[in-house]
Amino acid sequence: MIRSVLLFLLAAVTLGTAHAQTPPEVPAVVGAAMEGYASPYPVRYFPLKIEGQSLRMAYLDVAPVGAANGRTVLLLHGKNFFAAYWRDSIATLTQAGYRVIAVDQLGFGRSSKPDLNYSFHLLAANTKACWRHSIWTASAS
Repeated sequence: MIRSVLLFLLAAVTLGTAHAQTPPEVPAVVGAAMEGYASPYPVRYFPLKIEGQSLRMAYLDVAPVGAANGRTVLLLHGKNFFAAYWRDSIATLTQAGYRVIAVDQLGFGRSSKPDLNYSFHLLAANTKACWRHSIWTASAS
């Protein structure tokens, strides 16, 4: 009985490896600032100075693909994501005529990852400043 079970397991393992798919390629190394991860859209940076640290907040500013409707959508990521997470939403919104801005909050994605006291107020203030910067930058160009 034990020999039958062992032969069955050996046959299963042998068949399993014979029909196994080729393992996927090892992904490129991704650094702390998402180096090695291709961004779906050009990345821009907004300089910040917080607690004496020179930082930068990354963001995507994507123009409408179709006829512009004059509206802008600001996309904010959650704690486990970053701006590029919105790639499909950005494509849909820009094709509908929206300009889309998606930010990487400090500590996430391509933004600086400083050692500082993070708070909702700080993240909101940074987002507001980045928003104003991106609106000014677009109107200046």
